[in-house]
Amino acid sequence: MSRQHPDPPVALILNAGGQSRRMGQPKALLPVPGSGQPLALHIVRRLRPLAAGGLVVVTNQAEIARLFPPEEGVQVLGDAYPGGALGGLATGLGACDGWAMAVACDMPLVSREIFAWLIQLVSRELDEGGAERWDAVVPLVAGYPQSFHALYHRRCLPAIEATLRRGERRVASFLADVRTRYVTEEEIRPLDPALRSFLNVNTPEEWAAVRPFLT
Repeated sequence: MSRQHPDPPVALILNAGGQSRRMGQPKALLPVPGSGQPLALHIVRRLRPLAAGGLVVVTNQAEIARLFPPEEGVQVLGDAYPGGALGGLATGLGACDGWAMAVACDMPLVSREIFAWLIQLVSRELDEGGAERWDAVVPLVAGYPQSFHALYHRRCLPAIEATLRRGERRVASFLADVRTRYVTEEEIRPLDPALRSFLNVNTPEEWAAVRPFLT
């Protein structure tokens, strides 16, 4: 049964804990063409209008933390599980009350439209009793989960923590242990025909290739 209820309030988790070794400089601080603003701020400003539940920035780098001065609704946290993006997700969800958008700091074309659609999906696809059916809503591109352009509920946290205790660091490794709604490319393409929203930049060459889409 599918019933409609109001879209759930969501937070925004920005994971900015990587080492940026292949880029040669912090990816979160790359200047975005036109505005010149750091990439981390560019991403947050794209998605913040959807984040009624606040903003959580996970980083162990002081220069990134300084981009987000203290204000109501903003938390900047050190990664409680250094050494992998899954730990950043766990840290962020631990500071959230319910649903959260999770994005990485190296995805310059993140889509507000896709996230709005994912949030609506949560409110549309309910169980027989009218309760939420999903704990995670994760797009698939070329068969791979796009774990940091996805929605997660705090309900995922015990499964993530158990995965970390086992020494598993792959971000998608816990998805079989929670109620995951995978979103297909066919569902996404009406909003992003070229699927550019899911591009990330790890090298100077990848950054150069994506820059024309930011001007």
